Amino acid sequence: MHFTTIFIWFMLYSILGWIFETIYCSIKGLKWDNRGMLIGPYCPIYGVGAVADVLLCGNMDSAPAIFFSCMLGSAVMEYTTSYVTEHLFHAVWWDYSRLPFNLNGRICLGCSLGFGVAGLAVHYGIHPVIICITEPIPLDAQEAISLLLMFVFAADCALTADSLAAINVKLAATLTAIDSQIAEKYDNFIANTRQNLSEGLGTLKEKLTPESTGDASSKTGSKASILITMEEYRERRTHEEVKKTLSTMSWAQIRALRSTVSFRRSRYSEIGSKMKHALSFHKKKDDN
Repeated sequence: MHFTTIFIWFMLYSILGWIFETIYCSIKGLKWDNRGMLIGPYCPIYGVGAVADVLLCGNMDSAPAIFFSCMLGSAVMEYTTSYVTEHLFHAVWWDYSRLPFNLNGRICLGCSLGFGVAGLAVHYGIHPVIICITEPIPLDAQEAISLLLMFVFAADCALTADSLAAINVKLAATLTAIDSQIAEKYDNFIANTRQNLSEGLGTLKEKLTPESTGDASSKTGSKASILITMEEYRERRTHEEVKKTLSTMSWAQIRALRSTVSFRRSRYSEIGSKMKHALSFHKKKDDN
């Protein structure tokens, strides 16, 4: 079996995986959901899993053995992929935390059982069709096709990795800008408070009279209003910085941002969610 044939299988299964997951998630969410972290219409994890099923389970005649091999193999592969990508890019592409029998939100029993069934479907139903597609193609033509696919796939991987790295930089810069503006606002508030206290020091005795109870209540209300004002200011500045950051993002970076579920870092997760919400709002606005 030639490597070029295996790579073509990998790409075909990656495309089929993308089609399945996109249709499933779009129907589930009642809206178009372009799945996968890459720009192209393929999910490599499906390609790797299906090719591994074909190569490792090809000589197995027992359906239960194939089922449990695919179930366990998919769990290991899915957990490893999730762990590596999250630590490289601090992003989450799937999260099973809300599903029963999950492990750190990376894998869950239901999905692993589903991949076991998918392994049987590949072994007994899909792969014979794939062979009928690729077998008639001459080896020279397969090499040319695989080289073209490799170039496109490698370029996609490089562009996506660069976009995800840039997103992390932009998230950090956005948070720094927000914190800087909040700190400046707070410093101005402290300076104004000190000035007011200094100016009112001469009338301190008058404020300590019994009639000053009302003044104390007004001070408490004033303090609460200041806190509300600061919170409103933070929300306003966050909204403005999110809009500013999104305006500087390339199409590939926006595509990469949309493909994520969340970000592993808590602060990145909050600002990332606001960016995704802003993108969804603008998309709905454009559709209308």
